Amino acid sequence: MSAEHAFPERLLRFGHHEAIAVTVGERGEPHAAAMGVAPAGADIVMRPYLNTRTLRNIQAGSAVSLAFTHDSLVFCDVVLRPSRLRFRRGRSERVYVLDADVDLYLETVPRSVVLGDRVASVFLRVTDVYEGSRSYFPYSRANSMLIEALVYFTKLRALGPGASPPEGDVRGWLSALEYSISVVERLGTSELIECAEEVRRELEGMRVLR
Repeated sequence: MSAEHAFPERLLRFGHHEAIAVTVGERGEPHAAAMGVAPAGADIVMRPYLNTRTLRNIQAGSAVSLAFTHDSLVFCDVVLRPSRLRFRRGRSERVYVLDADVDLYLETVPRSVVLGDRVASVFLRVTDVYEGSRSYFPYSRANSMLIEALVYFTKLRALGPGASPPEGDVRGWLSALEYSISVVERLGTSELIECAEEVRRELEGMRVLR
């Protein structure tokens, strides 16, 4: 599938999608982060928090690859077990991509960065689109809810010292996270439950909960 025949509006037709963004640090090391993305006309927009390595890498000139997958254990490794991740060069020499069970890869170049109070809006121009190795399996509520739990966990973890989001936001994130984990614990396999329990352990030490 070529980039000129795969416009973001068609690829991301459901609006907000969860992806894995891979950027490259100043010393050439790849870094992966779970990231929500959405179409923005001919571009794609993602909104990393201001204190993230993803944003620092982009501001230093990194290109960005986006990996799309329905496999919650890939997200689990990205969020909680980064030492397990493998990377390989993309089609462009400037890009690294996640070497995992990925359905679709997008290679992009940041076009503009707009800084906000807590997050930045990064507008990405798509330069290439191609399929990954893919991971086929039927719909699973536990699998989907684990991704949901990890999304809210990353929001809470991004609250560094001095951060002061609206209290209602934090309560809402915690409520959604707890519900998602409860579904995983009720319906998931042992490997999904293991990841959910790891999220619980991480949460216990987070200042935002004190």
